[in-house]
Amino acid sequence: MSKNQTFKRIRNSAVIKNPLLFEAIGLCPVVAIATSLRLSIFLAVVTAIEMIVCEVLASLLLKNVRRYWRVMLYAIFGVAVIFPIMILVNRFFPDISINFGIYLPLMAVNSLIALHCERVAVKNNVKDSFIDAASASLSYGAVTILVGFLRELFANGSIADISINMPVKFPALATPFGGLLIIGFLAAGLKAFVMAKYPDKSPDRAFDTSEIRRSLRGSLKELMKDDFDPYGEGANETESAFIRVRKERKLKAEETQFNTKEVTDISETTVQTTTEKPEKIKKEKKKKEKTSKLKKQTETPRREPRTRNENERTYLDDFSDMLTELEEYKNRTDTETEKTDGGDEE
Repeated sequence: MSKNQTFKRIRNSAVIKNPLLFEAIGLCPVVAIATSLRLSIFLAVVTAIEMIVCEVLASLLLKNVRRYWRVMLYAIFGVAVIFPIMILVNRFFPDISINFGIYLPLMAVNSLIALHCERVAVKNNVKDSFIDAASASLSYGAVTILVGFLRELFANGSIADISINMPVKFPALATPFGGLLIIGFLAAGLKAFVMAKYPDKSPDRAFDTSEIRRSLRGSLKELMKDDFDPYGEGANETESAFIRVRKERKLKAEETQFNTKEVTDISETTVQTTTEKPEKIKKEKKKKEKTSKLKKQTETPRREPRTRNENERTYLDDFSDMLTELEEYKNRTDTETEKTDGGDEE
């Protein structure tokens, strides 16, 4: 890798894709723990050690491992780093262990380390992975130390447990709300600097979610082993049930329109044949009788009334009853018209 490429990687990992200010990864321990300069320095050191070790191991060992196994191995690497640190801290710095509480063992499953291992380490060599881990951990540590320094100064009026005669103190800055407030102002300042220094690099797009979406999509397809298509890639090949139902309804409507057209055509032909010879009229009558018999044979038998209570009926039952009544009314009108036509002809 050339010097220019090395500089770009350090710039992207430390400034443009700052893990704490723009990607907001690893935010919880900073807000909860970094309330003093001493605690923030310890947090930055532990994060740097874990990130460098995990990225180097991932670049060496996990390039040919499947994605869903790699995520579990990142956590195992984190536990291997954090466990001896926990033993040393409990032995020599019990006060720091008390202040960290549950957040120290939770750092073994740090999302910042998993993201950088998946984004950089498994796709590059050991040197590039080490440069990325060092630059990202240094930028994370710098912001963490600055946040801890400002919170201790303005909330407690001290620096590294050395009291300073501050005229005004803001104890609320020692709460998680105060940490989020300071990080928000730092993020705004860094964004203004990036937009002024690198106008072609948008800080709002620092966290590229497309790579996460692609990885999740690939893992789902690998696990399910079928034509699962949550993002509509195969919309032309496979249709949803909703679209199929709409098409079926459209075909049924077209069939009913075609049948009504046939009925109207038959009625028009019968009107025309009334002026012709009576033999043709008799033939048309026979055809009508045959068609009416066929219709009666093909008609579905009337459904018997339900024995359930009226409260148990659904709107589908009412709709089906309405359809049967309409069919009966139509049949009655057809028979009446046939009778009247026959009487007039006689």
